[in-house]
Amino acid sequence: MHERSDPSGYYAALGVSPGAETAVIKRAYRERAKLFHPDKNTNALAVAEFHKVTEAWEVLRDPSKRVQYDLGVSASGQMTGELFPPALFPCCRCGQVTAQPRYVVFRQVKSYLIWAKISRHEGIYCRSCADRVAATASTMTWLTGWWSLPGLVLSPVVLIANLMGGNKPNDANARLLLSQARAFLNRGDMEIAQGVAYQAARYAKAAGFANSAQTLLRMAHGNGRPKRLKDRWHPCSGLAFYAQLLPLAVLPVAAAIVAFTLVWKPAPQEQTVASGDITMDPPAIGELRHVALDSIKLRMEPKEGAPVLTLLDRFAMVTVVAPGSDKEWVKIRTLSGVEGFVPLLSLYGGSNELARHEWCGQHQGAKLQAGEVLIRRATGDHQVLVHNGLRRDAVVKFKTTSGSTVAAIFVPATHHLGITGLPDGAYLIEYATGHRFSRSCSMFVDDMTQYRLSITLTLRHVSTFMAQNSIKVPEISLTDLPDDPGKPQPIASERFAADD
Repeated sequence: MHERSDPSGYYAALGVSPGAETAVIKRAYRERAKLFHPDKNTNALAVAEFHKVTEAWEVLRDPSKRVQYDLGVSASGQMTGELFPPALFPCCRCGQVTAQPRYVVFRQVKSYLIWAKISRHEGIYCRSCADRVAATASTMTWLTGWWSLPGLVLSPVVLIANLMGGNKPNDANARLLLSQARAFLNRGDMEIAQGVAYQAARYAKAAGFANSAQTLLRMAHGNGRPKRLKDRWHPCSGLAFYAQLLPLAVLPVAAAIVAFTLVWKPAPQEQTVASGDITMDPPAIGELRHVALDSIKLRMEPKEGAPVLTLLDRFAMVTVVAPGSDKEWVKIRTLSGVEGFVPLLSLYGGSNELARHEWCGQHQGAKLQAGEVLIRRATGDHQVLVHNGLRRDAVVKFKTTSGSTVAAIFVPATHHLGITGLPDGAYLIEYATGHRFSRSCSMFVDDMTQYRLSITLTLRHVSTFMAQNSIKVPEISLTDLPDDPGKPQPIASERFAADD
């Protein structure tokens, strides 16, 4: 049996055979490095030996460099020895010598949220070990390759390449198989040499390789028809192929199911009243519903043009009394006890608070600016300082004792603002805090709480002399509800927004 060549003497420098495992090479390097290190060995030849050992380790520690070295190729791509030295190359994984080894490169993708890395698994493998390496690389790609945008693109490409047997560089495999064929030829195994040379010819794209393959074929069997070995490297053979194919086949099915789930909507159970593209479930007597449109007119009779009893605001709660005669109108009763008719399409089921919250969140309007005046119905010369030490935004309202809003100002969280232009008068101070203020609803969408100060603020004009000597600017501090009943008291959200 022919050993692999050692053109640069790297294996000899480490004192190992060319077929040694990586762990054996690593152990030999440590021993030789300690032996020849200049700090411990003062021999004049130690330095040269130490550099040789280090150079050998740099090549043999790297699988791709070692394969190229074993095949007789230097790092620059030049031949380091005989073009096709007779040698039998064992599998770098299991160490077994087979007639049909291949130099194969498998890839693996690992994502890091915003980028992805491709690593290589390469070496001279027998078919069984190649399948194991391919399955391992594909499994790790399935587990770690999809979690970034580049990974979504690279993972399918790598998985398909591994499924089809990985990448087999032409020149490397031609050199490998031609060396194998020469080794079997020297041993007298003509049929195997001929079959391996025929396989080498398929990778021999360069002219020099192709001529060498034809020469070996003639040497093994004259000019007759070459004997072919059964190709063990067909990509569709073996359990590993189907093990990798199964998840790839399931992937489009899973994608189709997800897409169907997102698009498909169940048909409604019962919709007997329709108008245009909108359908409504028939109302039940005694059912609570809320008004879904602005300014709905409550009429005396179920028809357009009938006398109007009152106007109903959006989200007002009503009780169904009876359906109308033509099924497009419905008789309702308001919370104040007024009964009349409204179009069925103006009423929605469910909680009015949930509907109000959703609608207000969808109609927030432009973002408020610090100190923005939301309401101003009168002006004057007075100023008030507002301190918002909370971590929530606030809207402060100055209301008359009758409940009419004179001014409303937005004060962001942790801001301190001066409010100017207030006229003479006595004011009730109300404020609401929360997040995401909706201009359409005059309320915060999230975490809204409302309070009224227990004091009345009176602003009045004084003489210029008194203003310069004794008048101080009033200050208001916004706080959460404390236990002291003399402090700010909670109020209903409807009451806070009533005058808006």
